[in-house]
Amino acid sequence: MNKLLLFFIFLLLSQARVLAQVELNSFSATGRGGVMNTFVVDYQAIGVNPSNLARGTSKVAFTLLEGGVGVSSQTFTKQTLRQFLDISDAQTISAADRQHFAKAFTSDNVLNFAADLNTFAISANLGHLGAFAFSNRQRMLGNVAFNKNFAELAFLAQDAPIYDEVRAGDVVYVSDVFDGTSIKGSWLNEWNLAYGRKLLALPLLDLYAGVGYKYLQGMAIYEFSALNGDVKAYNAASPLLDIDYSEYISNSNFNYRGSGGLLSPVGQGHGFDLGVSAVIKQTITAALSVTDIGKMTWNENLLQAEDNGFRLPPWDEKNNDDWDAILDLAEHVIDSAFTFTPVDQIRTSLPTRLRAGVGMRLGEKVQVGLDYVAPLNKAPGNLSASFIGLGIDYMPVRFIRLSSGISTGAGDKFNLPFGFSVVTRAYEFGIATRDITGPLADNNPGASVAMGFLRFKIGKPTMP
Repeated sequence: MNKLLLFFIFLLLSQARVLAQVELNSFSATGRGGVMNTFVVDYQAIGVNPSNLARGTSKVAFTLLEGGVGVSSQTFTKQTLRQFLDISDAQTISAADRQHFAKAFTSDNVLNFAADLNTFAISANLGHLGAFAFSNRQRMLGNVAFNKNFAELAFLAQDAPIYDEVRAGDVVYVSDVFDGTSIKGSWLNEWNLAYGRKLLALPLLDLYAGVGYKYLQGMAIYEFSALNGDVKAYNAASPLLDIDYSEYISNSNFNYRGSGGLLSPVGQGHGFDLGVSAVIKQTITAALSVTDIGKMTWNENLLQAEDNGFRLPPWDEKNNDDWDAILDLAEHVIDSAFTFTPVDQIRTSLPTRLRAGVGMRLGEKVQVGLDYVAPLNKAPGNLSASFIGLGIDYMPVRFIRLSSGISTGAGDKFNLPFGFSVVTRAYEFGIATRDITGPLADNNPGASVAMGFLRFKIGKPTMP
């Protein structure tokens, strides 16, 4: 457990062949590049804008096992990624490659990753009584940033410039030399309940409001960050992940969770979503929401470390090109700087976001929308930067919906999404990607996919 999360990230990158951010649990939203605030209705409004529940198009709607996965980066080129994935097969790494990787990994957006799954979701529109929705969602989110010193030490080892800047034997602190480095990730099991209702009905204006509540079970949390002189290093994981905690079990301060329950969470919390929306002349829609307001309490299998400082290992020219030796040196630095110990609990904020959108219907076949999403804190799993996107749905025939648009931000480049759906009055299925150019791009390569084949709708609501 004392090893730096750098090695977790190396493992992730070495295995990743599917290259996400923002939500991927809805294939229709993914096909618009994440643009959704004015589009989503029925249970799709959960976690986005609960006021849209009351704008639902079905009396009852539900889905099973709908979700997506993806990874993106502003750091890599296709060639760099291919070279990095080949490292594990090599005994040595050349000086030129080490210099190349040290430069490539110096970025505040090394990696953004996500996996998002609605195990099930259901909504019911009861007319004057409003609309209700309930869902269970698995959400994994994270991002990685390395500062220059961190990337150079990770790849250049004893050739890193920090060796020329620090005198032998001096103690240096993570907060000083690794400032700007951050590795954050979380896995939450969400139970969502949401309610939306029409508040005002005028000849030219309909106004809606909604609220959502979520009970959260924390399955895993990782944070290693050095930002503005503040260092955080802690982690907790459910027994499902099979982490070896044997060296801590005998510690009376360690609240060990070995098993129990289907998912065996190691934390819990509560969150709220608030939203309003307005429809003008049944054509123009404006929507505003704040999501994930709340906190998590992590209190089992929980370890935390402080910045104790470290000394750079002595120079050893023999191992300069040996990849395993380079990793051993990085591990030595981190094991020296951090000693993880059990703690009673840690409270973390949920990844709170502000969402704003405006949309318009252009006849019966076309709907367009513009979304802006901004992170309101730096909680694990939140966006690394603001997101903006323009989305469009087009129905060339009655039962086919094509989605596309353009989006950028949230640690990503400009993306060109695409989605294909078959839509009937009672059933819908589809598949989408956030960026059709990602797998082919030389710079910032990536890929994402969202799909669902069990989306159902029953009846039409009685509109208030």
